[in-house]
Amino acid sequence: MSEFDIEFARAFHGHLGPFLALGMLIGAHAMKLLNARKYFGVKVIVHCPPKPPASCMLDGIQLSTGATYGKRNIELIPSDEIKVEVSNTDTGQCVHVLVRSQAVERMLSWLKELGEEGAAMRVLSCGLELLEVINR
Repeated sequence: MSEFDIEFARAFHGHLGPFLALGMLIGAHAMKLLNARKYFGVKVIVHCPPKPPASCMLDGIQLSTGATYGKRNIELIPSDEIKVEVSNTDTGQCVHVLVRSQAVERMLSWLKELGEEGAAMRVLSCGLELLEVINR
């Protein structure tokens, strides 16, 4: 959890919630797996519902990968399923990160039970158990 700048994420997004934390987690893990250059050596395609709270993960992914809408290296494809494709543009290597269906249910229950910040911290503490990663 120490690898995440929680206060910067809160300032950037406006609040700290579980889907923001999920995006940070996904992006950071993919970047490690790919050994990609942050900002310019990465391309991200996010499949998720196009409205909050799920779409809040886009801000977390932008923070952890450096991919931004202005550089056109992040894209949202509206979907009921949550999955993220991250590519290292230097090597062509790609990982697909799927959010387990039960993870979303757990996150929504933590949101009700613990509030936004508590749920966000729970997501960061659970880490990779919420995800399924496929290397390609």
